[in-house]
Amino acid sequence: MKKAIIIILLVFIGSADAYDIFGGMQNGMGGTVMFTSPDASALLNCPAGLINDRQIVFETGWNRKYELSDLDRVFISAGYRYRYLTAAVGFSQMGKSDYYTDKILKFNLAYRAKHYAVGLLTSGKIVEIGADMEKLQAASIGLCAGVHYKQYHIGIVVDDINGPKIVENLDGENIKYNVYAEIDGGAIHSITGRLIFEKYEKPRVSLGQHIQLTGRNSLFWGLSHNPLTYGGGVKILYSGASLIYSVSYHPALGFTHDVSITYATAGILPGN
Repeated sequence: MKKAIIIILLVFIGSADAYDIFGGMQNGMGGTVMFTSPDASALLNCPAGLINDRQIVFETGWNRKYELSDLDRVFISAGYRYRYLTAAVGFSQMGKSDYYTDKILKFNLAYRAKHYAVGLLTSGKIVEIGADMEKLQAASIGLCAGVHYKQYHIGIVVDDINGPKIVENLDGENIKYNVYAEIDGGAIHSITGRLIFEKYEKPRVSLGQHIQLTGRNSLFWGLSHNPLTYGGGVKILYSGASLIYSVSYHPALGFTHDVSITYATAGILPGN
C-alpha cells in the first residue's frame, strides 16, 4: 500500500518540472532564478545567467519533498564560462531503490555576446519502479534566449520541445514556455519572477526577492500560484563558499526542505 501511494504521489508532483534540477534558492524563491549571481542549479534551468569569464560555480545539496523521506533527492551541479560560452552540467536522484528512483542528467550550453544570449538545454531521465521492473527512460531538448540591459534581465526557455515520453503508450510532455526575469537592485536587493505557459494548464506566476545583508549574507523569499505555494530561506557566505537553507510550503502536501552548499571562483572580472 505504501509503495502504491508513493508512486501515485510521484506521478502527481513530477509532471510540472519533470526534467528540472532545482537548487536551494529556487525552492525558496518560487522557482525563479537570479541572473546576476546564479548558482550552478540556476544555470541548469536558465543558462542565460551571468557569470564571469573563467569562473567555476559548483552546487550540491539534499532536498526532502513534503517531509517524506521516500521523496528525498540529492543533486550535484557545476557551471563554467570560457569567453563567450557558458556550460552547465548536473545530476540528481530522487527516491529509494525499493520503491522508485528518478534520475536526471542535464547538460546546457549557452553563447553570450554583449547583452544577448542563446542556449541549448538537454536532459535525460531514467525511472525505475521496484527492483524487478524494466527501466523507463526519455530525453528532453529545449532552447533558451536572454537579454541583459542595465539592471533588467530576461530569459525565455522553451523546454520539452521534442515531447519526451517516459512510457511509449502515454502522451508525451507538453512544451513548456518559461519566462524568467530579474530586476537588479544592486547591493540592496533583487526582484525575480517566472511565468510558465503550458498546453491544457493555467499560466503559473512566481515572484521572489533576494535581500542582501551585512557580510554578503542574504535572505530570500518567494511565492507562486496554481497552486499557491510560498517559501523562503537564508544564504550564509564564507569566502567563496556558501551554505543555503530553504523551505517551501504547499497547502495540501506540506513542507519541502532543502540544504545545499555552493562554491564559486572569482574568474576574470569584467574590465580586466
